Amino acid sequence: MEYIYVMIGGSLGAVSRFFISNYVNRNLPLDFPAGTLVVNSLGSFILVFFLILSIEKLSIDPVWRLFFAVGFLGAFTTFSTFSYETIALFQDGEYTKAMLNIILNNVVSITAGISGLFLARVIG
Repeated sequence: MEYIYVMIGGSLGAVSRFFISNYVNRNLPLDFPAGTLVVNSLGSFILVFFLILSIEKLSIDPVWRLFFAVGFLGAFTTFSTFSYETIALFQDGEYTKAMLNIILNNVVSITAGISGLFLARVIG
């Protein structure tokens, strides 16, 4: 039964990523994969925030953690697309953008995760 929760969460997370990433890329006039940066950073914040609250502060059934953390957020965030977009930038000779993509995805996502940790601890 756990697989069903992960599958449903993953379906919702993938559709959400598709929508948000496309929305960001259409509405920000950048020649840069900003949509992936946004979903990875947002996902990092939400994952850490949710896990800290659900493990340390709230009594949430582990099945719902699987649904949201593994399913939804696992499909919402995307290391593979980040990797592909970075390689494509390198192949196109956009070395500065490729390096910026690597730095921003790592620094912003980890900073977002740390922010989620702090917010969860303040709330709890």
